[in-house]
Amino acid sequence: MTPVDNLFFLEYMPDADGMFVKVYLFGLMQCYHPSLSDTDMTDALGMSDAQIRCAFVYWQAKGLVRIRSDEPLTVEYLLTEQPAVTTAAPVKYRRFIESLNALLSPRSLDLREMKAMYDCIELYGLEEGAVLSLVAYCIEMKGKRVSANYILTVAQEWSEKGVRTQEAAEQYVADCRVQKHGAAEVLRRWNKRRPPTVDEMALYDRWTSELGFDAETILAAAARMTDVASPTFAILNDRLAEMKENKVTDVQAMDAAAERENADRAFAREVYARLGKIGAPDKTTVAQLAMFRSEKGISREAILLAADECAGAERALGLLKKMLSDWADAQIGTVEQAMDALRKPKAQPAKKKKKNAALLYQQTPISEKDFNQLVVDLNEDV
Repeated sequence: MTPVDNLFFLEYMPDADGMFVKVYLFGLMQCYHPSLSDTDMTDALGMSDAQIRCAFVYWQAKGLVRIRSDEPLTVEYLLTEQPAVTTAAPVKYRRFIESLNALLSPRSLDLREMKAMYDCIELYGLEEGAVLSLVAYCIEMKGKRVSANYILTVAQEWSEKGVRTQEAAEQYVADCRVQKHGAAEVLRRWNKRRPPTVDEMALYDRWTSELGFDAETILAAAARMTDVASPTFAILNDRLAEMKENKVTDVQAMDAAAERENADRAFAREVYARLGKIGAPDKTTVAQLAMFRSEKGISREAILLAADECAGAERALGLLKKMLSDWADAQIGTVEQAMDALRKPKAQPAKKKKKNAALLYQQTPISEKDFNQLVVDLNEDV
């Protein structure tokens, strides 16, 4: 026989789902008869593991059982006349405790921890809904093993800030999530003291999910926008897209790319100096000179030789680019090959024959009839 306390029938069974009642009673029978403890409950009741687990979570919230472990599922039955500590509370907090247990399941709170939950309400003046939002927020920060002392500390902070109602708590948590968002970190890196917009947060989420950048790389890219007077998410989006296209996806790759860009810029300045040009080379010229070296295979020394050759010309830079393009087509890459190309005499264009100016008069076609009219027969009598 399996004794069942009448309190179960009077207070707990009326509100319970029938499947939950079956699970409770079958488990109670196994408690009273250890020989039946090996009987598989899923097979005996025709229920899934998830259904049985859900039933025990419900009874734990009611204070009739305590889930000791989740994997494997281990449940301790409690006497109905001595309910779980989590339900040893004033009747007015019954629903609050049920909601709290559902949040923390399978963990159950002891007397000291429950006192802390009551202090959130009675000492710091938070509404029950606000405390539930607070506990959910603390779990998000620290996990389900969050300490009651931490929850109580946060409750005091909220109380001092006037966050006491459920509505205020939900708004406060939403604001905290925005402030913790990576987009907010980007704005702080630019010394912009405002929360990110919805569109900015959506862009940031795209960088992490679609483009695959981590927070460190995004912040590093934002910090290197020193060439932009007023950086924006749109400009940063273009740069990250360019980085993705060039397979620069982490800080190490960024450092390597920056090192190459600095070297390319320094070489372009040296070329300008050889040409006798004043000022800094533009981005296009830097890229073109780098392309002649990396893609076309023209050596650094050969390019500098070409620059010396073009120095002093009216359009020295344009002449240099034309020369390098011709060398690339001719597969000239080394300085020796370049010197051989410069030694070869340049082909002179063929001279055009001058036309006789006397032959440039306008000619008019004439018919035979017109010609006969012009002819005078000298033998004809006048």
